[in-house]
Amino acid sequence: MRARLVFLFLLVSFVAAAQEKADNKIKLVLSINIDQLRSDFLYEFEGLYSQKGFKRLMSDGRVYSNAYYAYEHIDRASATATLMSGTYPYVSGIVAEQWLDRSSLRLVSCTDDSRYKGLYTNKTVSPVRLKALTLPDEMKRATRSKAQVCAIAPDCDVAVMAGGHAADVVLWKNDDTGLWCSSSYYGQFPSWAAEFNKEKGGKGASWQPFFPTEIYENFGEKAPKAFSYSFNGTNDVRLYKTSACINSEVNEMAIACLRAGNMGLDDIPDFLSVTYYAGNYNSQPMENRPIEVQDIYTRLDLNLAALLDEIDSRIGLENVLISLASTGYVIEGDSEEDEDEYRLPSGYVHLDRISALLNVYLGAIFGKGQYVEGYHNQQLYMNRRLIETMQLDKLDVISHAVEFLKSVEGVEDVFTIYRLGGLLSPEMQYVKNGYNANCSGDVWLRLMPGWKMAKDAASASNLVRRSSVFFPMIIWGAGVDGALVETMTPANIMAPELARLLRIRRPNDNCLRMFNQ
Repeated sequence: MRARLVFLFLLVSFVAAAQEKADNKIKLVLSINIDQLRSDFLYEFEGLYSQKGFKRLMSDGRVYSNAYYAYEHIDRASATATLMSGTYPYVSGIVAEQWLDRSSLRLVSCTDDSRYKGLYTNKTVSPVRLKALTLPDEMKRATRSKAQVCAIAPDCDVAVMAGGHAADVVLWKNDDTGLWCSSSYYGQFPSWAAEFNKEKGGKGASWQPFFPTEIYENFGEKAPKAFSYSFNGTNDVRLYKTSACINSEVNEMAIACLRAGNMGLDDIPDFLSVTYYAGNYNSQPMENRPIEVQDIYTRLDLNLAALLDEIDSRIGLENVLISLASTGYVIEGDSEEDEDEYRLPSGYVHLDRISALLNVYLGAIFGKGQYVEGYHNQQLYMNRRLIETMQLDKLDVISHAVEFLKSVEGVEDVFTIYRLGGLLSPEMQYVKNGYNANCSGDVWLRLMPGWKMAKDAASASNLVRRSSVFFPMIIWGAGVDGALVETMTPANIMAPELARLLRIRRPNDNCLRMFNQ
């Protein structure tokens, strides 16, 4: 009899606990995307954090400490599109922030759309090039458009990808004026954002270390020299976006959005996406900026704490589902002094020179002509019209191009669409995930470790190198048990997992079967 009573007590307790979790209705989804956040730095700087920022999320949430994007040439636009949709560029169509348009041979942005007017900006943008549905899109569908969706980010491409197709408010900071801006695609510019622009937009700012410099002892340097930066309003916006100051401003905008829209105060779950920055200051080598990145992480932790406290006071964190992730790459400043001092293997690959030589090589085989029509981002775009006019076999031309390119110093491998058919090895699937037939080149290169693309007419700079890194993904709230998952985890699980917790349809149902190999 006693055993039965104990069993009934435990059963009632379990049901009550389950009911308590069920009663914590999700009223807000907070999506935190941190550009260039990396797992090693997150743990390395743990001693600098408060108890209510990173530590709160890491101690109570499910933490995937070794998350990654399973494709090459990751940047902030392609990563955000993957995170929000659960699909890779092969499906989403977002291979990068920019790519070469075949019809005009000009670089186009992943957000370009001349049909819509810029608000506080000359840019004309929309999410039309994003071919996949996103988590906030599905939230809109599930609630018959009653869910509010707001995305705030320093840069246009991230803001648009995070907001998806059906967002109510999408805001980013204008590189030229320092004002927050948007597109007429999303309707009228929010009055609270216009008021923010009037009071604070485009103003100057300064940045000094939060802690005394002796606190920043990482990277083997004791008590490094303090830094002090001043940003002169509109003259330094791009530089400002690589400092800790941008995160504080993003926080102000996010809190203003919560208050103005009364987000999370009814029974319809709303969606707020905020994007922060955690890369190197001015994309400089780490050894040249020994404490700036530590201060960025320190202040970012305080920004997170402030945002979470604001949400807790207004909504109650028990009613909030939080995700945190990174764009999964870092821009590392290149130091030629290091390469010389440590005799590191390195060099530059000049895509413009390679293209010219390849035209000569193919001309000698097939007849004179401009076989390479354009190039960008380690990719070559072949002149399909010329090949067709000359009645050449495209596969034969590209095969000879690959043969030539593999002999170029600094090139490790060469890929074409012809290598990506049928059953693929995990490595080749990794390559295919980042390819899209509408905007990728016909031939693309993988460089040897340490080698970089030299500056050319289609490239922005040869001063930095983009490298993929492991990063943390965290899911917090909605009854999710805290746990540390150290196995390698693809980033495209985030959107379908959040959809499951929200009990709505996950975006792009076939993605997990297609790409998690």
